[in-house]
Amino acid sequence: MTGGERVRHGSPQRYAEAFLRAARPALEDFPVCRGARLESLDVEYLTDDRDAEGAVRAVCAVAAVTFRGHRFSYRRGIWPPFHPASTTAAIYATVLEERLLTRPRPPCVSGTDAANEPPVEL
Repeated sequence: MTGGERVRHGSPQRYAEAFLRAARPALEDFPVCRGARLESLDVEYLTDDRDAEGAVRAVCAVAAVTFRGHRFSYRRGIWPPFHPASTTAAIYATVLEERLLTRPRPPCVSGTDAANEPPVEL
């Protein structure tokens, strides 16, 4: 495959399903060893409003994670794809972990519960 070619990955829905199957175990396993807990993992479909059929123009994966007493959310586009779904899932999980470990966190306020706070975007 040369630089300008794209591999066919099926429909956005099938690709998103394959991504979720691959990403969920990765996000439940290695961030946990660092003290993170996956709250949710989902996909958002962005459609082209001008198209009468509502064709999907992009798909984003969205994860909510609790880490060291704070809630975080991470959104990243996964469609149109540049890699197979399993590779995209591994990249997604790795970048999420890197951001959790390296981004500054807001100071903890005593008497607050992380579950009640809005998540911080990574």
